[in-house]
Amino acid sequence: MITRRKAPRIAPLTLWTRRLLALIVAANYALVLFDLAYVPWRNFWLHGNVHVAELKFNVPLVSRITPFYDPIKGIEPHRETASYLALADELATKIQAGTPASSLEPLLKDLRDRSREIIDENPFEAAGKTGTLEKIKNRMGDRMGQDSSKRAFERFWSSSHLTPQRAPEALDFFEAKIRPLIETNYYRRIGENGEFIDRFWRLDLWFQIIFALALFTRIYGIKRRHPSLGWREALLWRWYDLLLFLPILRWLRVIPLAERLQSSQLLDLEPFRRQISRSFVSVIAGELIEVIAIQTINQIQTGIRRGDLKSILNATQDPYVDLNDTNEIAVLARRFSEILVYQVLPKVQPDLEALLQQNLLYTLQQLPTYRMLQSLPGFNFVPNQLTQQLASGVTQVFTNVSQGTYDTLAVHDPNAEDLMEQLVHHFTLALTEALSDKNTLQEIQTLLCDLLEEFKVNYVRRISEADFEGVLEEAQQLSRPPRNERS
Repeated sequence: MITRRKAPRIAPLTLWTRRLLALIVAANYALVLFDLAYVPWRNFWLHGNVHVAELKFNVPLVSRITPFYDPIKGIEPHRETASYLALADELATKIQAGTPASSLEPLLKDLRDRSREIIDENPFEAAGKTGTLEKIKNRMGDRMGQDSSKRAFERFWSSSHLTPQRAPEALDFFEAKIRPLIETNYYRRIGENGEFIDRFWRLDLWFQIIFALALFTRIYGIKRRHPSLGWREALLWRWYDLLLFLPILRWLRVIPLAERLQSSQLLDLEPFRRQISRSFVSVIAGELIEVIAIQTINQIQTGIRRGDLKSILNATQDPYVDLNDTNEIAVLARRFSEILVYQVLPKVQPDLEALLQQNLLYTLQQLPTYRMLQSLPGFNFVPNQLTQQLASGVTQVFTNVSQGTYDTLAVHDPNAEDLMEQLVHHFTLALTEALSDKNTLQEIQTLLCDLLEEFKVNYVRRISEADFEGVLEEAQQLSRPPRNERS
C-alpha cells in the first residue's frame, strides 16, 4: 500500500506556537479581506440585506459595523442627503402630530427645492453611486405616474398629495423604497496626500507588532543554526514574511498565510501547490520551448546570411588550439571507419551485390554482341550467372580490402598516424578551398537557411501541441521512489 511520506517531527511547544501564529495571520488576512471589501459592499454593511433572486434576507447584526468602521475609512454622512432625510423626518413627525396643512407648506416647499437640487447636482456622484440616484428617480416616477422625476417629487411633496388620508401610505413608501437608497450615499474625506483617508493601519499595527516579534525570532533561530549567514541573508530566508508588512497589495499576505498553515500542519496544501505548479508549467512550457527553438534557429540563419560560415571555414586555416593532446577528428574518423567496415558494410553487402549485378546486366544489354549471342540456345541463363558471380566477387573483395586496410591503419604506427593526420589536414584544406567559392558558398548558405526554415515550420511549430500534462505526469512518476520504498 502506498502511503504519504511522514512530515518531519516537530516539538509540541514549537508546533503549538506555529499554530497560534498561523491563526493570528489568518485573522489578520480575514481583516484585510474585510477592509478591501468594505467600501464596495458598504450597502450590505449598512442595511444587512442580501438579495437572492426574488428573495430578500436581512442580517441585522451587520448594520452595527458601519458606525465603528466608517471612521476607519474616513466615511461620514453626506451633508446634503443627510439634511434632506432630516427634513423628511421632521415632516413625518409634524404630520403624525396633526399639524395643519398651512403650517406644513414651508417644509414641503423646502423638500421640493432640495429634491430639484439633488437631481441637478447629483451628490451621489462622488461616492460612485449615480446609479442609485437613477433608481430613486425611477421609483418616484413610477409611484407618481410621471415621466419627469422632478415633477414626480414636486407632486409627492405637496399638500394635495400628503392629505391626512394618503400621508401614512406615502410616507411608508418613502421609508421603505426611497430612504434606504438615500442612506447609502456618503462623503469620504481626502487626506493631504490627495488620497482617501484610510486608518486601517490603526488596526493593523497590533498585528504588525506580533509579526515583527515572530520574524525576529525566526531570523535569530536561523542565525543560530547557520552562523555563516549574515542578518540580511537570514532575513531573505524568510522573504515571504516581509509581505506581512506591505502597506499596499495586502492581499499578497495569502502567501505567508499558506506557508504558516502548511508548516503548522493545520492544512495540507501540498496537493494544491503541486497542481498549481503543474498547471503553470504545462501552460508556458510549450510556448517557452517553441520560442527558444525559433529564436535559436533564427540566430543560426542570421549568422549564415551574415557570412559566419565563411569565417568558420577560414578559421580552420589558423593555428588550432588543442586542449587535451588528442586529435579528435582522427579518433572520430577511426571510430566511424570501424563501425562502417565491420558493422555496416557486412549488413548491406547483399544490397550492394544486387545493385552491382543490376548495373552489370544493364551494361551487357547495351552491347550489340550481347544481343547477337542472346539468340543462341541456352545462352539466356549465362548473363545472370556471370553478373551474379562477378558482383559477388567484387563486393567480397571490396569488403575484405576495406577491413584489411582498417586493420593495417588500426595498428599503432607513428608513421601511419602522421599520414592520417596529413590526410585529414589536406582533406580539410581541400574542402575549405572548394567551399570558399563564392557561388558554392552562396548556394550552401541558401540551402541551409531553407532547410532550417522547413525544420522550423514542420517540427518546431508542433511543440506547443504536445501533451505537456502527460509529460509532467510521466516526470512525476519517475521522481517517485520505487514501490518497495513507499509501501
